[in-house]
Amino acid sequence: MADDQEQTEQLILCPYCGHAQFGGDRCGACGGLFEPLSRKATQLAMGPWQVRDKHNPFKPGCCYDIVKKMAAAGKIKSTTVMRGPTTRQFWSIARNVPGVAHLIGYCHGCGAHVSPSDAKCGQCGAAFTEPTERNELGLAYRNDAEVNKAQAALDAELRGEAPPPRETPGPTKKAAPRAAKPGDLLAEVLDLSGDARPQVMTPAVGATRPAAKPIEFAAPPTQAGPPPATPASAFDVEPTGPLPEGGGISPMVLLLVALNVIALGAIVVFVLLSK
Repeated sequence: MADDQEQTEQLILCPYCGHAQFGGDRCGACGGLFEPLSRKATQLAMGPWQVRDKHNPFKPGCCYDIVKKMAAAGKIKSTTVMRGPTTRQFWSIARNVPGVAHLIGYCHGCGAHVSPSDAKCGQCGAAFTEPTERNELGLAYRNDAEVNKAQAALDAELRGEAPPPRETPGPTKKAAPRAAKPGDLLAEVLDLSGDARPQVMTPAVGATRPAAKPIEFAAPPTQAGPPPATPASAFDVEPTGPLPEGGGISPMVLLLVALNVIALGAIVVFVLLSK
């Protein structure tokens, strides 16, 4: 009984891979040292990236800087199985992993051969960004609200119901149009999202449409100066003389009126003589 109690007290659990052993200052499975400096160094190298190792499957993940050093040292090949933030923590081969594939000479989008120093692919234009967040797993559902929404959609699909339409994520997605308030009409017209061209404005929901004004025939302007210019059309008649002074009547108008009076008088005389 005393020996069993002594062995239990000497049982050491490796903080790196979880292996249990009796005594010692180094893990018998992963080789990690138990002293404080090694623990601190391991913490500095930890991160959300994992390279699959069936001989040591329980070791912690590493940061992106370690991944870059492994790729430069040739420890990551094109078919190395790994996962990280850009794979949504699903396993994939290195040549298909964004942020890693270009480090070993491949484009993650089209598979073309590239240089690790290239900023983007010369064939498909895929950008070679480097995910440097040390504490970001890259999970598809980032908070409880997104998890609950996705769970509700999954439950609906399991019940045979039509799933709700999926929203396309991304910083370039344009927000759906909202009901404009009276104070937001200028923003709707100018489209303050970036395009300053006037847009066709639709009446706001709940807003009162102003009553249409009756068509008014304004009297000819009496102020001095030439009349305002009007848009040209196929039915415009070019003036044959100088423009009339302010408030005057065009000679052409007087001539037309005189001709109408003469024609009317001729018709009256003809009717009287026919009787």
